[in-house]
Amino acid sequence: MPTFPIIDTHLHVFEHGRLQYTGFEGNPLFARDYHVEDYQRDCGALDIEAMVFLECYADFWEGGGQYIKEIEFVEDEAKRDPRLKAIVPMAPLEWGSRVEPMLTEMRDKHPTVKGIRRIVEFDEDPRRLTLSDSFVAGVNLLEKFGWHFEINVNHTQMDIVREFVPRIHSGVPLILDHCGKPGIKEGALDQYRADIKDLARHKNLVIKLSDLPVEADLENWTEADLRPYIEATLETFGPDRTIYGGDYPVCLLATTMTQWVDVLDRAFADLGLSETETRKIYRDNANAFYRLGL
Repeated sequence: MPTFPIIDTHLHVFEHGRLQYTGFEGNPLFARDYHVEDYQRDCGALDIEAMVFLECYADFWEGGGQYIKEIEFVEDEAKRDPRLKAIVPMAPLEWGSRVEPMLTEMRDKHPTVKGIRRIVEFDEDPRRLTLSDSFVAGVNLLEKFGWHFEINVNHTQMDIVREFVPRIHSGVPLILDHCGKPGIKEGALDQYRADIKDLARHKNLVIKLSDLPVEADLENWTEADLRPYIEATLETFGPDRTIYGGDYPVCLLATTMTQWVDVLDRAFADLGLSETETRKIYRDNANAFYRLGL
């Protein structure tokens, strides 16, 4: 366990009834509410200095959604745990220039908004959405706000990401959530290495080291299953462009907050990372990327 406080760049909290989450229906783990108090409990002995909230795919529809309502909900959560320092909401970037008034409202009324995530993984046609001129224009608009964009796909969609990233202005920071959800269960290590080698050429892109147990065999994964993907990530992006994330409560599908950190600790030690390099992954890179001012 790190000897210093860490920053968790991937926290979900949600409340059924206050917002609607159709995608959670039928899932026994996500059918209940998760608040900051649940996170505090499940962090155990981890010393968390700050957290970043990531949008929870709350229901949206043609022409609208719960985008601002989710921000307001998280702001209420942060009143009970001020370590929740940053919010990355969803916004319909596929609207292109028409999304600018919504982004302006987020910036002017909700100063803890630091970037945007618009999940494309679950879209009916991820390729068409991601590579559309309007979506690319919406992402490039984030440069005007000084915000970043979070990429959320799975390993079968990484070819789309490899086409998408070169179309984004170098002034828009990008982060690949969950290492692009590599096909660990499928043994797709060669594909993962090729994908991240290509993406690492783009200096505005960093990678979030999170959720790997969920991409392995949920109930029977081992550290040996995860280690090659951790090693490939650090060999390619290095400690300067790798950022830790917990992904609570999604991580509970396969692990605990403390177990995931223990896995990373052992990997970092075996790779010979210095304390300075380890601090970068667990804290310093996140502080800079999310502009937390800590």
